[in-house]
Amino acid sequence: MKRITYILAITGVLLSSCNDFLDIKPYGKTVPKTREEFKALIDNTLEGIDKGNTGTEYVMGSISTASEMEECADNMETNIQTTDYLTNYVGDILSNRQSVYQNLYEVIRTANITLDGYKPATYERQDSDIIGTCYALRGVCYYQLLKQFCVPAMTADNALGVPLVTEFNLEATPSRSTWDATFRQAETDMKTAMSYHIADKMYRFNDDVMCGYLARLYHWSGHWQEAYDYAMKVVERHPLLDSTEYRKMQDATYGLVGNRIAMGSLLFNSNLSPSSRFETLKGRPLSKRFLDLFNEGDRDVRYASIVAKKRRNNKMPRATMRSAEMYLIAMECQAHLGNETEAQDMLMTLRKLRTPTFPYIRLASIPKTEYIQTDATGKPLTKLMYNILRERRKEMYMENGDRFWELKRNGCPEFWVAVKGKKYWTRSYMYTFPIPVNDIYVNPSLQQNEGYGDVE
Repeated sequence: MKRITYILAITGVLLSSCNDFLDIKPYGKTVPKTREEFKALIDNTLEGIDKGNTGTEYVMGSISTASEMEECADNMETNIQTTDYLTNYVGDILSNRQSVYQNLYEVIRTANITLDGYKPATYERQDSDIIGTCYALRGVCYYQLLKQFCVPAMTADNALGVPLVTEFNLEATPSRSTWDATFRQAETDMKTAMSYHIADKMYRFNDDVMCGYLARLYHWSGHWQEAYDYAMKVVERHPLLDSTEYRKMQDATYGLVGNRIAMGSLLFNSNLSPSSRFETLKGRPLSKRFLDLFNEGDRDVRYASIVAKKRRNNKMPRATMRSAEMYLIAMECQAHLGNETEAQDMLMTLRKLRTPTFPYIRLASIPKTEYIQTDATGKPLTKLMYNILRERRKEMYMENGDRFWELKRNGCPEFWVAVKGKKYWTRSYMYTFPIPVNDIYVNPSLQQNEGYGDVE
């Protein structure tokens, strides 16, 4: 704990306060006025998302963010011989999460500047796209803040959200809202974005993408029926792929190939080359607990894309949204809603697509080595729920850091890894990242998350 406290204290004084998130210094102290100026402002944000850099990559994720969170989970073991450039456990990144908080609020600031000041004299199709994109950016940012800096849904009464900023105001010093208020802000912004029916491909947040984000938001917050409805809308428009098409999609590092609906780091960026990140990841062997999930071996089409020789990783990290994720969300929601037969039928449908030469219909038993022992509602894990989460763990490996967030969503289990002869624990409070220290110095009404209160 002392090690984490020290890093937070040093880094915190280097970061901007919440006021600075709303400052307009990046724009030369001149608020945009014309359509072209506002468009350039939004285009710059979207370019950062596509290239996976400049801080805006945290909106939709990137190659680096997906890899980093995957390394914090339990699908990999540490390598006792090679530790350079690798994340060994979540304590290694807690300090850097403060910059994520800052960067997300900077994108919210950009959206608020546009929503407050963009008043076109004549209203055209591109104006709807620009305004809709601003609502989408703000909604997705609040979803990311909720997921990363707030406790999981249904784990505490009167849980805290994050400060809500919905207008451009340099004097604002808002306190933390409630968990539900943050959720409702994200929900409202996403639905408002969808009402604009964004058409231009460059603005990427079309109806399908926003359906996907609403499914993610409702799934994260435990609104099972709504999550199911939005997820299935996406699946209906982008059906699951057979094994051949699935392989083609997985082999394509970039682009909306197959049934990918959205993607961070959509364009090639030599500074964040997936091949260089891939080489680094070879320093982490896959865990036996993870490999044991593939009882059918390479008859599962995912196995070859995941496992290389000597238990090494063979899958490129990526930040993506695709139909299989939506199908898994819908599947789990059916189970939570009590529709177990429907959930199991969906599970078998996905299994048959991934193991066409080795279909199996039995539900695997919950192993003693499984870290997740309770579901998202706090109930003991059932065999059906375990098998749904098990399938998700295989399907979403190395995508979006999904396993780490699934650990957080389902009980925040504690576990340790060995690094150079020492145990490093992932404690339950570490799944919820700290509010930046300097923000609390500037605005004492901000309450720090549990576990970080002794920062000096």
